[in-house]
Amino acid sequence: MAKMELPEASLVRKTLIIRKLDLPESVLLTKRSLLRWLALSLGLISEKESRKMAIEILDALFHYLFSMKRNPSAEQIKRFLEEKRNIRISERLVRYHLNKLIELGILTRKNACYCINPAPQGERDDIIKALEYYTREELEHSLEHIKIAMEKLIEKYR
Repeated sequence: MAKMELPEASLVRKTLIIRKLDLPESVLLTKRSLLRWLALSLGLISEKESRKMAIEILDALFHYLFSMKRNPSAEQIKRFLEEKRNIRISERLVRYHLNKLIELGILTRKNACYCINPAPQGERDDIIKALEYYTREELEHSLEHIKIAMEKLIEKYR
């Protein structure tokens, strides 16, 4: 039997996951715990997820962006993980995880390289402003639609 899609499914444009997490001092102590915390809070990984590939890719991306001040390609991240971390990974998986950051709005792809998608009033390499701007824009848009729907729903109950 064919699986039926609900008509509302076509209305979904994007899924934005922002988790409210505690930020204990212990998380701030290591780069690895900060990477995992960030990936979890941005919905790049889920709770209880033991797979670490998203974190490894995030680590390699940040190495290029912040340590080397370069915009890497998926191939460069793949090669970095294989040569420096001894991790076998497909370029397709690297692109999959980088595309999640593009969906969040904080990365963009130019000439096969991944770079920070700057906020309109932010500096070109300010990932914090980009994250804040694009996340806020999505949340405000969704909240506005939720308010309109709630107001209409209340009217229908009166």
